[in-house]
Amino acid sequence: MSGPRLLAGVTVPLVTPVTDEGEVDGESVARLVASLGPGVDALLPALSTGEGGLLTGRQWRAVVRAFVDGADGLPVLAGILRPTTDEVVARARVAEDLGADAVVATTPYGAEVSQDDMYGHYERIAGATGLPVIVYHERAVSRNVIELDTLLRVCRIPGVAGVKDSAGAANFTRELVAARPGVPVAQGLERLLLDSGPVDGCVLALANVEPALCAALFADPGEQGAAELKDACEKYGLDRDDWFRALKTELKQRGVLRSDREVLPMAGPALRPERRTPS
Repeated sequence: MSGPRLLAGVTVPLVTPVTDEGEVDGESVARLVASLGPGVDALLPALSTGEGGLLTGRQWRAVVRAFVDGADGLPVLAGILRPTTDEVVARARVAEDLGADAVVATTPYGAEVSQDDMYGHYERIAGATGLPVIVYHERAVSRNVIELDTLLRVCRIPGVAGVKDSAGAANFTRELVAARPGVPVAQGLERLLLDSGPVDGCVLALANVEPALCAALFADPGEQGAAELKDACEKYGLDRDDWFRALKTELKQRGVLRSDREVLPMAGPALRPERRTPS
């Protein structure tokens, strides 16, 4: 894409505003984008903070479309949390049709997925559309681990444009950056931001409610940065299993969202997004 470099600065993995009836709330989407201010560099709907794995196909299309329509000039990186390559490719093509600027996807789901399968997965996604592909490096959703050598190979695939590192190990992030992958690397967990080395950006759920703080900490953490970040994580419950609900509740109290309803109320542990506590 032309324009801002993907994953540079602060990208917001957005909550998914829904009405009390469970429909995507376009009015709240518009207010949420307006509340973010000038410190935000990109929008990322439908990933874990957006309960992306629980969205129906109709809801997923609605939320991506709503943020594309309301982006106000910001790039929109469409999150895709689906278990198979075929499903990810299908949604990537829809994201392109909807006007998204990039897609963000995990490896295929399952402990049995091989490193070659992971490479082939991203190769297929990158070849399926004209959109840049960002690797969502994690382990709790996919239940597998992409090794550093494999990830570096993936980063050399034409069309792969960055890595959102949320696997929970700052030493891995530092090793990845030191290996010069040739694409931007962003830290995706608040508590590891200040220990990740010279990353290109950050993708922080905290930015839904404290975008200016996230921008300031990324630009220059200063002596008080670690304490401010720790206090904010505790204040907004970002290490809770339902951290996305805590953010929604805060945004509802501020009048940004009309409802703090979850996408799938009372979802059991097996259906919830992954935990955010680093391991």
